[in-house]
Amino acid sequence: MLTLEFETYEVNENGKEVFEEYDWWKELVRKVAEKADSFELRCWEDEEEAISFGRQFGEEKESTTKELVFTGKLSQEILDKMTEDCVSKTGNLKYFTINFYHKGELIFDSSHYGSEIYWMNTGFAEMGFLMMLIKNHPIIKGFENR
Repeated sequence: MLTLEFETYEVNENGKEVFEEYDWWKELVRKVAEKADSFELRCWEDEEEAISFGRQFGEEKESTTKELVFTGKLSQEILDKMTEDCVSKTGNLKYFTINFYHKGELIFDSSHYGSEIYWMNTGFAEMGFLMMLIKNHPIIKGFENR
């Protein structure tokens, strides 16, 4: 499993992690999605933009936490909408958590509005991609292979 480490990010007035740019997140999510067939979105009840996305593209599931949970099959249309319109009005990612799955197995977790990134089942190709991502986006300090 690879985890990303960041140089810095801010916390907005709502206590949500905010990066100065999200192109790195979009590139990463698009790369991971090449092997994903479904997604899970987790958000809080006051996150109208995420809830709207979840209701449009997923199915609401019961949750054992206070989060709202939506799941669905991943398509190009969903991926485009997820990445092209991912920043909320307050500057943070719209999604508290986005998980990607392949045949029911978790392969990627973007949590805490992108400040915690976990990429499972990775190898040299994924490490090479992350090295390129780090070179192009100095906000990412590095990654750790756990």
